[in-house]
Amino acid sequence: MDQGSSEQEPRRYWAAWLSHAIDPGALTIYMTAALWAAVVAGGVLLTCTWKVAQFPDLMRYTFGDRAIQPPTSHLLGPLLADIGVIVGYVLVLGSCALIIARLATTATGTRYGRIALLCTGVAAAADAAEDVGLYLSTFHDEAAQQGVAKFVTTATAAAATLKWSMLAIAALAVPAAIVVLWIRWRARRQLKTSQESLCRLSQEMTQHDSPEHVDRFSVEPSSPAAMNEWWNECRQESSAPTITDEHARFDTWAWNSAYNVPGAGKVLDDRHGQRVRAVCLSGGGVRSASVAMGALQVLSKATPDGKDDSEKFIDSVDYIVSVSGGGYTAGARLLACKEEPDSEARRGVSVTRTVRERDALDRPIRVSDRFAEGSVEFEHIRRHSSYIADSLPTLLRALGYVFRNLLASVVILFWLPMFLGLALGYLYAYLPIAGIVPVLRYDERVRPHPLTEQFITGQSGYFQSLINHTYTWWALGTFAVFTVVLLAIALCIEVRSFSPPQEALRNRVLSRMNGVMLIGLTAALLLVGVPALMRVCANALGTNFSSGEISGAVASVLGLQYLSAIAAMVWRRRIRISPGGSSAKRSWRTMLPPGVVPYLLTLLTLAVLFLAWLTVLGCVAAGVFGYLTQGVTEPYRQIAWLPWWLVGTAVIVGMLCFADVTSLSLHPFYRWRLANTFAVRRRIRNRAGGALPSQPYAETYPATEPTWLHTHGAVAGGPKFVFAAAAAISGEGKPAPGLNAVSFVLSSDYIGGPELGWLKTPQIWAASPPRLKRDLTVQAAVAVSGAAFASAMGRQNKGFQALLAVSGARLGTWLPNPHHVATLCERFPIKPPEKHTRGRELLKALPAVRGFTYFYRELFASNSKEARLVQVTDGGHYENLGLVEALRRRARLIVCIDGGGDPPPLLSGLADAMRLAKSELGVEITLDETGPFAVQNLTPGGGTPFPDGDALAVLNSRVTKGTVVRGSILYPAASGLPKGQREGLLIFAKAAVWEGLPEWLLTYAGNSLIFPHDSTSDQWFTESQFAAYTELGRVLGRSVVDAYNASEEPKLTYSNDT
Repeated sequence: MDQGSSEQEPRRYWAAWLSHAIDPGALTIYMTAALWAAVVAGGVLLTCTWKVAQFPDLMRYTFGDRAIQPPTSHLLGPLLADIGVIVGYVLVLGSCALIIARLATTATGTRYGRIALLCTGVAAAADAAEDVGLYLSTFHDEAAQQGVAKFVTTATAAAATLKWSMLAIAALAVPAAIVVLWIRWRARRQLKTSQESLCRLSQEMTQHDSPEHVDRFSVEPSSPAAMNEWWNECRQESSAPTITDEHARFDTWAWNSAYNVPGAGKVLDDRHGQRVRAVCLSGGGVRSASVAMGALQVLSKATPDGKDDSEKFIDSVDYIVSVSGGGYTAGARLLACKEEPDSEARRGVSVTRTVRERDALDRPIRVSDRFAEGSVEFEHIRRHSSYIADSLPTLLRALGYVFRNLLASVVILFWLPMFLGLALGYLYAYLPIAGIVPVLRYDERVRPHPLTEQFITGQSGYFQSLINHTYTWWALGTFAVFTVVLLAIALCIEVRSFSPPQEALRNRVLSRMNGVMLIGLTAALLLVGVPALMRVCANALGTNFSSGEISGAVASVLGLQYLSAIAAMVWRRRIRISPGGSSAKRSWRTMLPPGVVPYLLTLLTLAVLFLAWLTVLGCVAAGVFGYLTQGVTEPYRQIAWLPWWLVGTAVIVGMLCFADVTSLSLHPFYRWRLANTFAVRRRIRNRAGGALPSQPYAETYPATEPTWLHTHGAVAGGPKFVFAAAAAISGEGKPAPGLNAVSFVLSSDYIGGPELGWLKTPQIWAASPPRLKRDLTVQAAVAVSGAAFASAMGRQNKGFQALLAVSGARLGTWLPNPHHVATLCERFPIKPPEKHTRGRELLKALPAVRGFTYFYRELFASNSKEARLVQVTDGGHYENLGLVEALRRRARLIVCIDGGGDPPPLLSGLADAMRLAKSELGVEITLDETGPFAVQNLTPGGGTPFPDGDALAVLNSRVTKGTVVRGSILYPAASGLPKGQREGLLIFAKAAVWEGLPEWLLTYAGNSLIFPHDSTSDQWFTESQFAAYTELGRVLGRSVVDAYNASEEPKLTYSNDT
């Protein structure tokens, strides 16, 4: 018994060591250096023995050409030297595979490392079998090619085919290992930079204790001496409400965790039992922004009875939650409250002064102090309401951005098949491993009939790759045999016993079988699939097209893609409202099941892209193969300049490796145009040295002043601004069917959501590389919250995601993933200082560049919950009103301004929000059925009709009886609110053609059949559109005040004086 145990101990030891070696996890620097030394040693050994292991016509002899019969004495030396070759590439490829398996940052990379390690072992075994076959062939009469001799020849060639196919798969481990180590090295440098930035930020936060700085940094600082790894500093622990009843907490765990919002508990405590207040501004582009602007103008003048005139309603709310277009207005209000930085005064700007200096204000600027009717900042937005392109040069610049992004996306998409085609063309030309001849050889005099094999083999120096053989199929049969054997073993284990150890053994055998099948399928693709594709493309090349036709085809594809992308953006969510107030005549698309058209469009787009990708791969590989094996003859003359355009493409790809996919999208342009219109503040100009009256004017934020979220994202003593966006998630962490996105918000103190977790905004800003910092600004938050054309579109317009990803028409961005940071905190928790081993580990950091891999993630909607960065897009892809975010913060008085484009008579946006609130938060919202604020009052045609003959009678089918709906809110026990404080009030204002609108606005509505539901894609508002929607917003604001006064005390009063 003891002897058996002692015999099994070494095997268990080596099995445990190998299992540990290929498991993912950080390698120490010494282990990495040892593996790299093995790579160098293997490379030296491979270099020294390679030439010795060769003899004339070795490849032809190995693959069955027995017209060459080297003497045994000439063969033994190379075979012995081949042992050194085997050891050399095993050291090189095996060490690189281990580096990838242990240091790859993705599960796919780790999986490839293990596959490459297995392929290296298979290649070594096949190489040894090949050498044995070559040695045995010297003892037989190979000319006969019968019996044992034929078997030896076939087995030798099959082993060689298997060896080269496995080496082709494993060879990618070398560049992959270099990339992995480079990423790790950059991560270590970024880690040091992040730690230094966090220390500086902590010192700044602890040195300033003024109210202004306290407001700027609402997150508690850490002591610089006690700084830990950046992930432990940036992560915010769960802030879900506490429920004393443990049984109830477990039963409603999903609801309870959905209320996980840092800082929300403090807001509740500061209210001392009074209602938390929130104002929600819905999404809908510049249409919704205009409505929100008008509504906030009224709420900025509303004052509670008995209060000082300076205490405005909008300043007393706790939250302003904005989505998409509503964020335009929220961001404008926020940035207008910020004064110029002190650095401007130090630069000697003496002709201007801030408003605070001019008026000697003893308080910070409030939200209500800006954007009144007639103010210079409001006039600035009015003049720039066509913000995307308000002039011909700007329009041309926008179109140029789209075309530039399209070119960059096409290069990113197609550089890989071009380089693979080049490599595979050389591989198939010089190694006869293809199951079929990739490109047939023709005699131009007898074309289209190919040359016979007898004729080809009769030529001196012919390529064996032009001859069909069966060795490939024998090599592929090896995988089939092993798969069947492993399956039989698994079945035997299943029949024999069902004990846990036996079941675990069966699962391991099945796992090995799946690995063998995966490698076998990859080998089949390499040995048969790609050569078949090359044959098809070679036949297409036989049409003898010219370079001009090639250029024309490429230009046509790019032009079609360009026009399709613009059409997709402009046509987004277009609706037509009939005079009757209902949707226009139903088209065939509306008769299909929901989601069928987008699904088919997605499949068609991806199919076309995949076909184009395969075509490029096959044509380049076929062209290189034909160029090498048949010379520069038609139709391969176009390939003669292949090296030059490959060099040019390599230069472009090298540049793209250091380019950021967000920088190569429309996001920077979109952010710039939004900032040019909405990022303004008031300044005072002194004229004639003070002899003339001072004059205010609106000035846009300079590009040199970044509006960091943690410094510009809050107003002292005012409401918290919450920019509601959405994070695209796929795979195992994907939300409920139909929802491809989860909540993700950006604010001055925290970013994230209850699903992914939370990060402290100041700390994650300090820990982020420069290119990520650019997207942690107020301007970026406004743009991201309104990223309606993102390639991961949540519930809306999923059919366009591949099209928009390829075209570069992407408005979203990639931000640090809180879930990944939480994973790092679990794997690398805070340790006592004496136990720190940080210097011995290759630590992770946020990527400095969002490279081309993120482009492929957008294209295929691959958004893993475990990734380092998460794709953040338009908040309307999750919920378009911001109502759920207000409820998540347990607000009990919510004013919701809805300027969305959902057509009447159905309130789709409100219905979606109510459904999500019930499903995710357990909140029940009941709308009034009777009274002046009943939901029926929003029904088109329900208002007082205009008499026949009246010019406004055309509105009778559209006019409504009211614009505001009142509802009651009931929170569950999972919210953590006391029993007596779970009821709330919702005041919902909807843009509609109300019978009480001003005469001029009713006239405008009569001339515009789609008012107030202009398409969200219409971002080129004219003066009349902007005036109409802002006035409609003022009407909604006054109606909100009326609904508030009907339910709340003290009453609100407002003056019409500006």
